[in-house]
Amino acid sequence: MKHFFFSLLIFYSISIQAQRKSYSSNRIGLQGQYALLDLNTSNFQTTQESGFLVGLSKRSAFYNDFDLIFGVDFMQTSIAVNAESTTAIEQVGYTWSGAQVKLLLSYLIAGDHLSIEAGPVLQVNGKMKLDTGDQSNLIVKGYTNLQAEDLQEWSRVNGIVMTGISAGFTHVRLTVNYQYGFTNALNKLNDQDLELKDPAAINFKGNLGLITAGIVLYL
Repeated sequence: MKHFFFSLLIFYSISIQAQRKSYSSNRIGLQGQYALLDLNTSNFQTTQESGFLVGLSKRSAFYNDFDLIFGVDFMQTSIAVNAESTTAIEQVGYTWSGAQVKLLLSYLIAGDHLSIEAGPVLQVNGKMKLDTGDQSNLIVKGYTNLQAEDLQEWSRVNGIVMTGISAGFTHVRLTVNYQYGFTNALNKLNDQDLELKDPAAINFKGNLGLITAGIVLYL
């Protein structure tokens, strides 16, 4: 009888630990992030601008010290391109809206308190919309006839890889991430016959860079 109760106690303890692990590693998160968008390109000069991401994520236990994170975010970011007016160089602002779907592998360095994450991101977005219509006819710096309004048709689907770190507690985590686009974000510009307007407007190529920092609240 004594051995029975001892075995029962061990089983109960293991069950409690398993439930705690399941509870802490299988949950839904509400997330909000501040974002800085940049574009690595030699076709024109850009300036990093800010934006935000908000969405949901699901963190699930995967294997040993690894979790899987599936997330969907709505995003709105901005970027500026240098253009020439009759008197000076101006920064033309563009705003970009879309959504990201993420599948990340998370390595738990210190349980619920510290982890590193990495994985692919699929981004679907609209075109880059001019913030100010008054700047639509400005000539993009480095060109003779290419106008600011001609740069709005960026690629609508982009492949991205993400890496980052998160730290905090079971129900609250702070995150810092870097995203790099491995597909050509400017490829759609190559289908717009812009070389008919400006002979130099060819071979557009650019890779996205996105730095984000924010908070995740787990339910």
